[in-house]
Amino acid sequence: MVLTGVVARASHPPVPHPPRLWYQPAVMSTAFPTFQYRFMAAMGHVIFPANFHPVGTQAATRQMLERVAPASAPSPGAGGNWLVVGGSGGFGSAARVVLGARRGANTLNVSLDALPNLESNNKVRQVGSPGFHRNLALERGLRERGLLARTIQGDAFDPSVRQAVIAELRESFAGKLDGIVWSLAAPRALDPRTGKAVSSALKPLGQPVTIKTFAGRDDKKGEPARVVEMTIPPGSPEEAIGTIYVMGGGIVERWISELLAAGVLADGFTLLTISYRGNPLNEGVYRKGLIGLAKADLEYTTRALDAQLAERLSGRAIAVEGPAVVTEASGGIPGVPFYLAHVMDVMGDRFEDPTASMTRMFDDHFGPSGPSPDDEGLLRMDDRELTEEVQEQMRNRFLAASVGDAFPDALYDSFMTAYAQTRGFSVPGIDYAAEFEPAQLCDPG
Repeated sequence: MVLTGVVARASHPPVPHPPRLWYQPAVMSTAFPTFQYRFMAAMGHVIFPANFHPVGTQAATRQMLERVAPASAPSPGAGGNWLVVGGSGGFGSAARVVLGARRGANTLNVSLDALPNLESNNKVRQVGSPGFHRNLALERGLRERGLLARTIQGDAFDPSVRQAVIAELRESFAGKLDGIVWSLAAPRALDPRTGKAVSSALKPLGQPVTIKTFAGRDDKKGEPARVVEMTIPPGSPEEAIGTIYVMGGGIVERWISELLAAGVLADGFTLLTISYRGNPLNEGVYRKGLIGLAKADLEYTTRALDAQLAERLSGRAIAVEGPAVVTEASGGIPGVPFYLAHVMDVMGDRFEDPTASMTRMFDDHFGPSGPSPDDEGLLRMDDRELTEEVQEQMRNRFLAASVGDAFPDALYDSFMTAYAQTRGFSVPGIDYAAEFEPAQLCDPG
């Protein structure tokens, strides 16, 4: 694991100093003029991105900070000390932006992102990953606001990462944590008992499910994107167990148990676990699929932890159901681009990206009035998407789309632009023909 945004100390052997590969002068200027990707038909027409733009990624992150910053900046530290697990993208980075820039919280992030490797001959590997650059820009922006903002690079399932977090909390965060946003989403996780990776599977439970999506557009040939269908076979019992292990509540329970034992959770501590229930149109793969088993386990564990935290710390744990959003993972999940392209069009200005959703969540539910969970104890940030009005329009669109139909260019372009922005492309104000120096761009400063 690697700790960034802080000078490593000898007292922290599990947290080595990040390798300073970016100071090697041999790497030349480079440019990424276009977003490169391909549709993988054999895998369900998922989108495989081949590159990302680090300058655009950092610029988009600065725009996130500016978007949420109030007219009157909060006092540094006024929002307490928060840990974000999975804070380098999606809801995690959005929550961290809101906690820091809007509420004045000091933040520690745990995420596992590809680091720059300037020795590589591959230009993309030289500059690392979108998550690395998102963390870099986010932490610079928060530090400029007088806040403490750091990242531990590592697998949240690795016990040594939890020990590194505890050590860092004691040394740099006054030894107390006011809250955790759990936003971990990964296709696989380490099982420390065996040292092997365990994979999750986005598959139905018990019977196959047929979904609609779109195949890629061929601009060179003038061929539009087309509506296609694919059938996903049910997952196996072994895949169900693996999915619950990776995406369920067991890992959250282990984190809370160790942090409680270490005495680093403050009185009134808040745990927020961010999840996604899906909608009636994708429930065969989501809520009624293997991932649904894992999310139910996460929700159940969150409720159990709520009782434990209330008794021990007068604290609370709340499961948050987020809306459908465009993230780096969106292109890689069968059927999701089709749904998102339509729901973005149906909802218009009401459609929320992760930053808007997290801003509304903290503004509306973590102010003087407190959270407003539903009858199941869930905080429903998917409330706007799941209105009958929106879902009726979505049902009608799904029924009207037949296999072989041309997928509308406007919907295709809307989704692909939003998806490109998660990779640092299509960001306003960026000259994509311009060259940049990887060594300078990757310097944590």
